[in-house]
Amino acid sequence: MQTRPIPGTDLAVSSLSLGGWLTFGGSLDDATSLRILRTAVDRGVTFLDLADVYAHGAAERVVGQFLREVDGDQLVVSSKVFWPMSDDPGDRGLSRRHIHASIDNTLQRLGRDHLDLYFCHREDPGVPLAETVQAMGDLVAAGKVRAWGTSCWQAATLQQAWALADQLGVAPPRVEQPQYNLFDRWIEQEVVPMCAQLDMAIVVWSPLASGALTGKYLNGKPAGSRGATSRWVDDYLTPPRMRAVEQFVALCAERSLAPAAVALAWAMAQPGITSVITGATSEAQLQANLAAAEVVVDDALRAQLDAIFPPPRRSGWKRVIKRLLGRD
Repeated sequence: MQTRPIPGTDLAVSSLSLGGWLTFGGSLDDATSLRILRTAVDRGVTFLDLADVYAHGAAERVVGQFLREVDGDQLVVSSKVFWPMSDDPGDRGLSRRHIHASIDNTLQRLGRDHLDLYFCHREDPGVPLAETVQAMGDLVAAGKVRAWGTSCWQAATLQQAWALADQLGVAPPRVEQPQYNLFDRWIEQEVVPMCAQLDMAIVVWSPLASGALTGKYLNGKPAGSRGATSRWVDDYLTPPRMRAVEQFVALCAERSLAPAAVALAWAMAQPGITSVITGATSEAQLQANLAAAEVVVDDALRAQLDAIFPPPRRSGWKRVIKRLLGRD
């Protein structure tokens, strides 16, 4: 497994990482979660991505148990803050009060005295950006966080955050975490160039488009699948997108490659991408995802994929941003 550095820090993360959304402490029991975590680390995964809102803190608790059983110092662990954790109106968003309270709760659940990466889980237009930048910078200065980042922030907001960090004399964001897959390529327009300009890493989520790119929804939603219970996959189940998946699956078959491995390998090989976050509900699924590390995305394959999933045009990306800012 390849590791890649996060600029401006002494951190490096595996090119394929493991996230806990909808799985750890949620759809999976603790024993299964721990087995998946052990297998991932044994196979070279060094980056575990979480959020306080995942299973309402239970994902952090499960990973905290895992960290007590392994050499956690060899791993990069992240979490996020923004989404409501209770009915208290103050228990949400990116205010200084909520950020400082949330990191303490996260560290308690993880059983750690610091966090490697801490993400602002969305933009918060209800809080002055300077307040958020100051609060995150203060966590770095206090040693509670080694570096901080953002998730689904617009390029202009990233640029403003860096300017404010310079004015305030605090650490700037070092990582952006957007949605990215063969369907959702909008970040190529502005976010990727801005991160290159700011020397920020990019770690991406939903690389399989909620499983749509595996081809498992070509004949409808299988019972027990995420799509059977989650609205997230619905955006991908339109006739035009399903036709694209059919072409993609056929292309992978011609090359004797699994669609999931190709989709993940493509994301890992894209310019500016530091790590690709995957999820797994079983060890078998995890092993299938990790096979992406062995897939070579050559120029011919890249051109074939671009023909099926064209790079984004200028129009449309603002609509995607608006949708993402209100969803998780």
